[in-house]
Amino acid sequence: PANFDLLFLYSFTSGEGGRAAYRVFDTSLTHLTVHKRTGEVFVGAVNRVLKLSANLTEMRSHMTGPVEDNAKCYPPPSVRACAHRLDSLDNVNKLLLVDYTGNRLVACGSIWQGVCQFLRLEDLFKLGEPHHRKEHYLSGAREADGMAGRKKTAKGGSRLFIGAAIDGKSEYFPTLSSRKLVADEESVNMFSLVYQDEFVSSQIKIPSDTLSLYPAFDIYYVYGFSSRTYVYFLTLQLDTQLTQMDAGGEKFFTSKIVRMCSNDTEFYSYVEFPLGCTKDGVEYRLVQAAFKQKPGRRLAQALGLSEDDDVLFVIFSQGQKNRSNPPRETLLCLFTLHDINLAMRERIRSCYRGEGRLSLPWLLNKELPCIHTPKQIGDDFCGLVLNQPLGGLRVIEGSPLFEDRTEGMGAVAAYTYGEHTVVFVGTRSGQLKKVTDSSLTHGLHTLHALPVLALRPLTCSPPFHPWLHTCTPPACSLLLLFQVTRLPVETCEQYQSCLGCLSSGDPHCGWCVLYNNTEYPRGCILYYVCVFCRTRAPRSMMSYIERRVVCVQLSIRVHHVPVLSGGVSCVFEDISETTAEVGADGQVTCMSPTLRDLPPHSYGEKRDVQLSLRSSETRRTFISTNFTFYNCSVLNSCTSCVGSMFACHWCKYRHMCTNNLEDCSFLEGRVSTGCPQILPTSDILVAAGLVRPITLRARNLPQPQSGQKNYECVFHIQGKVQRIPAVRFNSSCIQCQNTSYWYEGMEAADLPVDFNIVWDGDFFIDKPVSMKALLYKCEAQRWSCGQCLKAPTAFQCGWCAESRKCVLRQHCPAPEHSWMHHGRHNVRCSHPRINKIAPLTGPREGGTRVTIEGENLGLQVKEITHVQVAGVRCTPVPSLYISAERVVCDMAEALLPHSPGGAVELCIGVCSAEYRTMSTQAYAFVSPSLSNVRPERGPVSGGTRLTVTGRNLDAGSSVSVFIDKDECLFVKRINREVVCITPASPSGVGPAPIRLMIDKAEVTSSEIKYAYTEDPTISAIEPNWSILNGSTVITVTGTNLLTIQEPKVRAKYGGVETNNFCTAVNDSVMTCLAPGLVYGKPNPPEGALHADEFGFILDQVMRVSSLLVLNSTSFTHYPNPTFDPLGTSGILEVKPGSPIILKGKNLVPAAPGNNRLNYTVLIGESPCLLTVSEHQLLCDSPELTGEQRVLILVGGLEFSPGTLHIYSDSALTLPAIIGIGAGGGVLLVAIIAVLIAYKRKTRDADRTLKRLQLQMDNLESRVALECKEAFAELQTDIQELTNDMDGVKIPFLEYRTYTMRVMFPGIEEHPVLKELDSPANVEKALRLFSQLLNNKMFLLTFIHTLEAQRSFSMRDRGNVASLLMAALQGRMEYATVVLKQLLADLIEKNLENRNHPKLLLRRTESVAEKMLTNWFTFLLYRFLKECAGEPLFMLYCAIKQQMEKGPIDAITGEARYSLSEDKLIRQQIDYKQLTMMCIPPEGEAGTEVPVKVLNCDTVTQVKDKLLDAVYKGIPFSQRPQADDMDLEWRQGRLTRIILQDEDVTTKIESDWKRLNTLAHYQVTDGSLVALVQKQVSAYNIANSFTFTRSLSRYESLLRTSSSPDSLRSRAPMITPDQETGTKLWHLVKNHEHSDQREGDRGSKMVSEIYLTRLLATKGTLQKFVDDLFETVFSTAHRGSALPLAIKYMFDFLDEQADKRQISDPDVRHTWKSNCLPLRFWVNVIKNPQFVFDIHKSSITDACLSVVAQTFMDSCSTSEHRLGKDSPSNKLLYAKDIPNYKSWVERYYRDIAKMPTISDQDMDAYLVEQSRLHGNEFNTLSALSELYFYINKYKEEVLTALDRDAYCRKHKLRHKLEQAINLMSGS
Repeated sequence: PANFDLLFLYSFTSGEGGRAAYRVFDTSLTHLTVHKRTGEVFVGAVNRVLKLSANLTEMRSHMTGPVEDNAKCYPPPSVRACAHRLDSLDNVNKLLLVDYTGNRLVACGSIWQGVCQFLRLEDLFKLGEPHHRKEHYLSGAREADGMAGRKKTAKGGSRLFIGAAIDGKSEYFPTLSSRKLVADEESVNMFSLVYQDEFVSSQIKIPSDTLSLYPAFDIYYVYGFSSRTYVYFLTLQLDTQLTQMDAGGEKFFTSKIVRMCSNDTEFYSYVEFPLGCTKDGVEYRLVQAAFKQKPGRRLAQALGLSEDDDVLFVIFSQGQKNRSNPPRETLLCLFTLHDINLAMRERIRSCYRGEGRLSLPWLLNKELPCIHTPKQIGDDFCGLVLNQPLGGLRVIEGSPLFEDRTEGMGAVAAYTYGEHTVVFVGTRSGQLKKVTDSSLTHGLHTLHALPVLALRPLTCSPPFHPWLHTCTPPACSLLLLFQVTRLPVETCEQYQSCLGCLSSGDPHCGWCVLYNNTEYPRGCILYYVCVFCRTRAPRSMMSYIERRVVCVQLSIRVHHVPVLSGGVSCVFEDISETTAEVGADGQVTCMSPTLRDLPPHSYGEKRDVQLSLRSSETRRTFISTNFTFYNCSVLNSCTSCVGSMFACHWCKYRHMCTNNLEDCSFLEGRVSTGCPQILPTSDILVAAGLVRPITLRARNLPQPQSGQKNYECVFHIQGKVQRIPAVRFNSSCIQCQNTSYWYEGMEAADLPVDFNIVWDGDFFIDKPVSMKALLYKCEAQRWSCGQCLKAPTAFQCGWCAESRKCVLRQHCPAPEHSWMHHGRHNVRCSHPRINKIAPLTGPREGGTRVTIEGENLGLQVKEITHVQVAGVRCTPVPSLYISAERVVCDMAEALLPHSPGGAVELCIGVCSAEYRTMSTQAYAFVSPSLSNVRPERGPVSGGTRLTVTGRNLDAGSSVSVFIDKDECLFVKRINREVVCITPASPSGVGPAPIRLMIDKAEVTSSEIKYAYTEDPTISAIEPNWSILNGSTVITVTGTNLLTIQEPKVRAKYGGVETNNFCTAVNDSVMTCLAPGLVYGKPNPPEGALHADEFGFILDQVMRVSSLLVLNSTSFTHYPNPTFDPLGTSGILEVKPGSPIILKGKNLVPAAPGNNRLNYTVLIGESPCLLTVSEHQLLCDSPELTGEQRVLILVGGLEFSPGTLHIYSDSALTLPAIIGIGAGGGVLLVAIIAVLIAYKRKTRDADRTLKRLQLQMDNLESRVALECKEAFAELQTDIQELTNDMDGVKIPFLEYRTYTMRVMFPGIEEHPVLKELDSPANVEKALRLFSQLLNNKMFLLTFIHTLEAQRSFSMRDRGNVASLLMAALQGRMEYATVVLKQLLADLIEKNLENRNHPKLLLRRTESVAEKMLTNWFTFLLYRFLKECAGEPLFMLYCAIKQQMEKGPIDAITGEARYSLSEDKLIRQQIDYKQLTMMCIPPEGEAGTEVPVKVLNCDTVTQVKDKLLDAVYKGIPFSQRPQADDMDLEWRQGRLTRIILQDEDVTTKIESDWKRLNTLAHYQVTDGSLVALVQKQVSAYNIANSFTFTRSLSRYESLLRTSSSPDSLRSRAPMITPDQETGTKLWHLVKNHEHSDQREGDRGSKMVSEIYLTRLLATKGTLQKFVDDLFETVFSTAHRGSALPLAIKYMFDFLDEQADKRQISDPDVRHTWKSNCLPLRFWVNVIKNPQFVFDIHKSSITDACLSVVAQTFMDSCSTSEHRLGKDSPSNKLLYAKDIPNYKSWVERYYRDIAKMPTISDQDMDAYLVEQSRLHGNEFNTLSALSELYFYINKYKEEVLTALDRDAYCRKHKLRHKLEQAINLMSGS
């Protein structure tokens, strides 16, 4: 069947809110979308896509079907011939999206397994229809409303999130996926998954296991939307918890909201939560439609949100059944995305704390536990590889807004109008309703009263499932089954009154007073208060019938009206209009109409005529009130006339009511009291068909006058009227004449009949309304003799034996003999019959009370002379006998031990054939038995709910349970159990036997006993106080508390009882939530309150009433705590970490003892440490920034005193501040100590003291300045550095280059990369050698032999290992087997030599160790690219940028910013930052790039920085080098100076030559420079005309500003090589030279103050170091799972340790650290150029070495004892290393917990890696290089092959000699 959808989108139209419609007749419409700029409407339909103009005129139509197809064809027949028969199938449009970027429409249908078409927006021209790849098939399901899509634009291009119902085809379609939306419609990447590899991809599929268990399982996507960084879908799916597994059972559905990060390509952030709504205890769980909207100001204030937050309006249907045809009981609910995200964040946090399970059974098919992982979960957390996907168990409840129980809402849209939020809902009957927030006055709880305005579409529509998309003024576009309708969003014209307009709550509408409408002209002032008036005396009520002309003057007072100087008139509806006078006090006076003006026809007893005031200016009425006329003539009975509230009189001879007494003909006819009436009488019994008169008593019956007709009786029988003449005997008696009465049918035994007494034709005499005649038939419903004789005696019915009917005597032939009736003696009905007996089973012991129902079962109980049940006598019970219909009898004991059972036999009087009957049902005897009792113990006072189990416990008619001798209070029973409430034990504590009495049968079991225990007692309550609200935890101690099934604590105050729940911890302790007190008065007292009663409800324990009211316990309730708002506006500004004071009252109740209220204060989501005092809470706030809501929780109460605005004025962490201060302080103390020692040794004390004081002052100022600079730098650098890192593209090396740099460091053009040009015999020899290498025993023998040779160096070992791995790249699975054997041999050898086990794999001393490094290098390449490479590259960039922010010495490599003490500039360098405008190579004017440099930079350093900026993101090898470029300083058009490190202007002092810097050339900020290719050498630059001109100008400039000898050297550039004895320097002169002056580098002691810069640099880079370490030491990664190689190798090492019984965990830890972190990661961290195409400078290398050393220390198990003499790089990270160590231990522990990887899985993975990279190296070249070692150690290898038995057996020596001979043959 076609799907009926209703969609709303806003539409720009030319008319002002006018209506328009577009109809179709040959298709049905499914989806609609509107272009947000042009307002054009696009409609999706069956077989068609339409384009309409904004006013709904058809512009284009595109046909999409029908298409030859079959749903079973996959791929579709357009791709591959299909075996199934093809039919012409309709193409149902399921998704319609506008792609504004591509200027196209995406229309997805149902044919060809759900392919999409791309249509050009202008003319619907088909740009493409991708259908050749599996990614193009979204879903072949034919439902139009099971799919939702959401487009997101990211850095890498557009993505389309698609959710679709899959109709059971999980192998074909994902239920949720993220796909690429590329520009080219025919591209192979169109709709391809954003991410896909062998482990994860951008999709979620419904597992086949789920579909096998629940064949009907599917997920229907109702609505998709995005908010901030997330994408959401509202879904409806099968509830697997409630639905039975079989396909035919009843199906239950549940609504869920799904959330993912929009940039999460692996779907690790998938979270799913149930969604629902409850109203008046009824659950609504079937989502029908939803809409996301930002709230208006009113709604936002009511919800406590900002107007930028999103809310979600959702419509639910009642219950969880009937997805396809949901109930019409629907509810509109409101959710805030803040609450939804909060619930999801809390769920994620609890899971990362290791609490609970993942709870997503449909996707995971089993319950997986959450893994405890220390991780900071913020609002932007997007998941890890573990703890995902995640499901929520708690239903997120919405706030109910509006309920519709009749029409069934199915669509919703909303928008903000001014400060209002307006919501539209569509119903299945085709109505559009508008819900506004106008009635929202006291918070959300009043939203259920929102007014609803119905806007009906132009034409009717059959019931449909609506769908609402968006709606904005001035109009909505509404999609029905065959029609698109344009409707205005407001219909203010429908309100014809001010009150109606303003009480409607429609924010669009206001009232124009004098125009009296909402369609007001320009210039009209809107009134938002209604005008009202009241009439003043006389308040007239006038009769229609009055003939005289009467006018009454009316005075009217009006309020809230403008000046009425223009004149006003009074309008009485359409009756009359009279001119009014306006008084000075605003009072209006006018005359009422005459009564002749009233229309002649009747309006009932009274008529309220609307009195209105009309403006003479505008001719509009603007105010109304009611004016009442009354009419006696409409009262047509005497009783109603005389009893009227008006002055009415009854004329009995004219039978009329009048207000004018003169209207009555006779004076006697005037009736004010004593109306003519029929008096009530007893039953008027009339036998149908019997002729008889009916006499009635009456009062005040009038005597008809001349010309008036006599009395008649009028009967109304089954719609027919029967009139009978009547005789009036006197005024108090009347008789209906003889006649018969009849009614049709035998369904009713009697029929009440209404009748009236009339005279003069139609003058009715009043009678009681309930007075009726009873017409009856004897034979109706009395088919048997017994039923007949039971008829009421007054009916005089009897049983005619001859005709076998129930008749009156006169209707029976020979009544003397054959008519039986009550008057005869010994009347007895023959032929009894039994229809039913109960019960059908009972015990043999008897006592069962059997109920027998049937016909003719006697008229009296004494007639029942004989009853036998299954052959056993049964004695009738008189009190339960029902004449003729029921006999109840008590069974005697069955004497036969194995009585078979049988029928019931019954006799009436004598047991002759006529009076005897047998039942068709059989009665059986059973033997009840006991098997168990639960619980097995309970209080001696009873009250425990006991369940006794056994067999046949529902037999017999009654059951009693006895515990010992006392009866247990019966509750219920079924076949296998009886439930009762235990009595008190008469004999006290101890076991008691259980005994059942089923009728007279006693059922016992010696094994089953119930133990009575001592009653529970309460001995203490701690604390014995709470607050008024209760809900604080109290601990109750006592005895036997576990015997109570439902304990509660209670309190009673002022007649109101409250209770709360308790939980028994053990027999002596239970915890309770204290009960609150309900204080009836507005303000609770300041002091403590004592409950009138306080105690415990312990089940139904009878005798423990002493615990119900504990008189001995004085439980006190203290006032609730209250809190003052934060500041005046509820916002408090604080610094991070500073204490927060929360002021309030009653914070510490004045209770004795040490117990205090348990406060929890949340700052945002983080709790804070509390100090509680009487009037304030002192809260140590967590380290947070930004706006954070404060929430205080205590005793079930929640307080939110306001919001904290935490602003950060320092980015410096506390450890950094302490470190800087401590460092400076320690140095200061050390210097003082040295100076004091120096002072003691000095003879000249006074002079020395003065010098010391001067030095101290100087030193203190330097220390202070340095610390202050470091402090300021640290604050600013972290933020700047993080900003600079954004958007950097990572230049990864390709696989071949990366592996070559690790395997053969420093060798660029290695032979293994080149083709081997060799003769055929050499190639043949190498292939033979390759075969030998692929023999495991040969290879192991070869390696062990080489390692045994003394001349086989460490370099040779590494080379052989790398060549082997290159040669075996195509057989990685074999290489791994060899590697494992070599490692096992190495471990064995290590233990044999009695080396410490921890030394294993420490250094590269064997081929195996280097092979292991290469093995990890091969297998971790992808992990580096996808995961670890990013933080490593960011760390490298951060170090490089941070170093370059300060001066770097071009000669020594020392820098102001460094992590290495050896590379730290230890003196003050004055420098200034400049911004250069750089023209790139081949660049033109206008393409300048701003670049930051330092004025102390050398020219080469400047060129490097310029190249970094110009070629940002381009690999280092692909960009020009600084040596190939010249730096040109451009001043004006012609002046261009080429700057160089050394030229004729370079300064030389003695034998030191200083490199040129920008400061040397006096380059200013903002200067224009250009990078140009070097075209001439440095030696002939001076001959260039341009340079000469520039230099001449430059010389003059220098002469004016520098020393006269600064330009003494005019020789060409001088190099240190050419001019002997001249030494170069830049910022500091080299340490080694002895002529270094005091202060150039400063004294050694004074220079230590610069070590604080190490700490500042470390603080700046801390985030990047942490990110790298956290990524490496984590099993959960963004983008991929933990590499298989790591888990596999770690398991191998554990296995080797187990084999050798090495149980020391430190040894295992060290092996793993030496294997992976030391062999691989340290190498990569120290040499990032192995992974990236970058250049590593000496200062960057020094800093990375410090990080690598820290990394190594973190992996070590030994304690690092640090002191003042420890190296600075160890001290620098001393506080971080313990934390890093915990990460490493957790990492190793998590890997150990992961499931073991089988050899088969690992081999498959290695084979795939070989396939991917098998051709990277030239194998023959590698073999040729390896053969060198065969040649070198030929004899040793051949001898070793001879010694080994395996090698001899397989003639490996012979094969090797063949290869050697072939090689030597060349």
